[in-house]
Amino acid sequence: MSSFGIEVNFLTGRYVATCYNDRRMHEWPPHPARLFSALVATWADADEPSQPEREALEWLAALAPPGIDANREAAPRKVVSHFVPVNDTAIISRSLQEKRAKLIRGAKSRLHDELVSSDGEVTRKARSLQNKLAGHRDLETQVTTVGTTPPKTAAELFPDGRSKQERFFPSVTLRPPPRVTYIWNEPLPDAMKDVLDGLLGRLARLGHSSSLISSRLTLEPPCANWIPQCGESSLRAVRAGQLAELERRFAQHRGISPRSLPHATVRYGDQASVEQDSSTFQAANTAGEWIVFEFAHDCRAFPATRAVEVATKMRAAVLSHAEDPIPEGLTGHRPDRAPTTEPHVAFLPLPFAGYPHANGRLLGVAVAVPAGTDVDSRRALYRAIGRWEGAAGSRDFKLTFGRGGEIRMKRQRERSALVSLRPSSWSGRSRTWTSVTPIALPKHPGRLSGGTHDSRVKAWRAARAAVVAAVRHVGLPDPTKSEVALEGLVTGTITATRFPPFYQTHGDNNRLRRQLVHASITFDRPVQGPLMLGTGRFVGLGLMCPMDGRTPRR
Repeated sequence: MSSFGIEVNFLTGRYVATCYNDRRMHEWPPHPARLFSALVATWADADEPSQPEREALEWLAALAPPGIDANREAAPRKVVSHFVPVNDTAIISRSLQEKRAKLIRGAKSRLHDELVSSDGEVTRKARSLQNKLAGHRDLETQVTTVGTTPPKTAAELFPDGRSKQERFFPSVTLRPPPRVTYIWNEPLPDAMKDVLDGLLGRLARLGHSSSLISSRLTLEPPCANWIPQCGESSLRAVRAGQLAELERRFAQHRGISPRSLPHATVRYGDQASVEQDSSTFQAANTAGEWIVFEFAHDCRAFPATRAVEVATKMRAAVLSHAEDPIPEGLTGHRPDRAPTTEPHVAFLPLPFAGYPHANGRLLGVAVAVPAGTDVDSRRALYRAIGRWEGAAGSRDFKLTFGRGGEIRMKRQRERSALVSLRPSSWSGRSRTWTSVTPIALPKHPGRLSGGTHDSRVKAWRAARAAVVAAVRHVGLPDPTKSEVALEGLVTGTITATRFPPFYQTHGDNNRLRRQLVHASITFDRPVQGPLMLGTGRFVGLGLMCPMDGRTPRR
């Protein structure tokens, strides 16, 4: 198979870059996501960014993670701390920033609720909320009007008045030749050669500004000694849609606010550990049959954040029509009220997510029957639904939420016109799966967005380990690539922190709050769905979407 590579030469013989999860540690080899972001920055720095270069970057991001040829004996420099003046001194007081942030969050929440209730129509109230949101975001008067800046804050703008913060500049010294090559086992289209080579010719640094480089395309790359999808070293890689995601995040931070580099974690090692065989597949113990109910059109304003509430109501409605004794495969509990260890029925609200223009609203709900469910439990479920249908007669099935409204729905008996309600949309074979409702982690990882830097690093590491544990729990091997985040990773998904707290009862009314996160995982072989992960997988959380062939990020 033909291949190509990107050769990076370090002109000073050193590579200066900080490890993304430990400010005192160096990064080696340079992660593929860092190289891609450097190329994007070079492209965007042009007076008029080139459309052919954009297309080349999008094509490059969609390829599989590259192999890397890099010296494994790079010598790290001893890290010492430096105290440097803060560059971006705030001229707006922290109390005002916090007040405005609170107002912005409130306005955004009210605007979202109004758009949901109006089925997406921009009403007079929605337009008023949009104007209020714009006003809360406008801080220009605080920095342009004479006399509004506090004297203490103004004095801090001068170098002598700036506070100093501890910084670290870890680096590695490279043995000759000081070079790294990224290798893709893919043919390079002729149209891409000159475009990519021209972009690489303008790339001046990788990592810290002192890490000067020259780079070029090579059509005869060396053999990789860092091989993706094996080993124990975790490197940040990219995926299709990475350029659009970088643009979306830049629109939020504008190069001023704190930011993080979007990435997918890929394991690298010195030799392949898993034989790739696309002709075989594996299946989770959540795979099986679905019975789908479609919401009436005027009942599709329920956002995915109400998934657990809808699932709980659906479960209660089905159980209320079941005959005693109800088998544990339907209730999910043994006669002594302890959780069953056998596969059992799940109730899964289905959001419109993972497709262009998806909005995250619930379109229906599926009653999922795993393949391992026993015959008695299946029979009890079918009879309960039949009795419920008989009681409803010619009317719709109905779920009532008190002041929270009601849902009317029909049992789906034919192929739905809505793709999100087709079982085949969730049960296909795919190597990559991404959550559309957040995963309730089986073990709390700690604070993900508070505390010290070290505690956050530890918490995110524990969150990734908890996702892997959830994967194992449904009978699948460890993924070869994983990404964990609070924000949604596909179009239409809602940030995990906007979902209500999820609790589980253990023992004598001991309620445990589970941390909610979104995740994207990739396996070495295709996995047969449907796939649900985490402790809330039976009540609408942790629903995974097969991503092969879809746009992976918004």
